[in-house]
Amino acid sequence: MDTVVVALRVALSLGVVLALLWVLQRKLSKGMLGKGARAHRAATVTVVARQGIGGKASVVVVDVEGERLVLGVTESQVNVLSSGETPVPELELVAPVDITPTASTGTIVLPAAQPQPFSAVLAAEHQAAPFLPSAPAAEPLPMRPRNRDRRTAVPTKQQLQGSILSAGTWKQAAAAVRSRRAG
Repeated sequence: MDTVVVALRVALSLGVVLALLWVLQRKLSKGMLGKGARAHRAATVTVVARQGIGGKASVVVVDVEGERLVLGVTESQVNVLSSGETPVPELELVAPVDITPTASTGTIVLPAAQPQPFSAVLAAEHQAAPFLPSAPAAEPLPMRPRNRDRRTAVPTKQQLQGSILSAGTWKQAAAAVRSRRAG
C-alpha cells in the first residue's frame, strides 16, 4: 500500500514539474519574459564605410532600416552627424553582343561593349523583337538511373569461414549446445 502511495506522489510531482517547464517555455518563446517582444525585431545594421580621423576617433557611415547615418565615434560617445534615406544603386547593363563569325575569315570579332542604362537596353530589346525570346529553350539533360550497374557481391564460403554469417559456424554452435545438454 505504501509503495502505491509513493509511486503516485512521484508521478504527480513529475507531472507538476513538466507542466511548469512547458508553461515557462511557452512564455519565453512568445517573448513575455526577458527582453520582451522587441527582442525578435532587431534592426539590421550595415557598416558602409569607416574612416579614422584621430587617435581614437572615427567617422562611420551605416545603413539602418532604410536610413543612412553618418556617425562621429569617439572613445566615450557616438554622435549623429547627418542622416538621410539610403540611396538606391543605379543599375547598368551591357547591351547584347552579336558573335557571328565573319564570312571571309571565319573568326569571331567582339566589339567593345559600352555600359548603357537599364532603360536604354530594355527599349532596344523591345524594338528589335518585342515578343520573341532572345535565346532558344535549352533541352533538358538526359537522366540516367543511379546505381543500376552495381552488382551485389556474394561472399564465397572461404571468405565466410569462421564468420558469424557462415552456416558452418552456426552448425558448430548448435552441436556444442546439444553436446552440453546430452552430457
